[in-house]
Amino acid sequence: MADKIGNLGFGVAICTFVAQIVRIFLEMQNVLPCGCENFFSCSTVAGCNAEDNNLVTKILGAVIISITIVVVAIPEGLPLSVTISLSFS
Repeated sequence: MADKIGNLGFGVAICTFVAQIVRIFLEMQNVLPCGCENFFSCSTVAGCNAEDNNLVTKILGAVIISITIVVVAIPEGLPLSVTISLSFS
């Protein structure tokens, strides 16, 4: 059970990373306004300039968030797996 929870956390982290990379490149290509938080109701953030933002910093931020999701998913799933294991035994 804990292995499945870890795999699910890893999958969610990968999906989050891909979504953030897509958003970063859409902003860089000026498809989305700079600082767009929501794809469906986008508005330009005052003082935001896509050229001023560093691509490496944005990608590093995406990697850090993805690693955080994996690190948090494992301890959150352990009590659940222990409880289910104890209930079956």
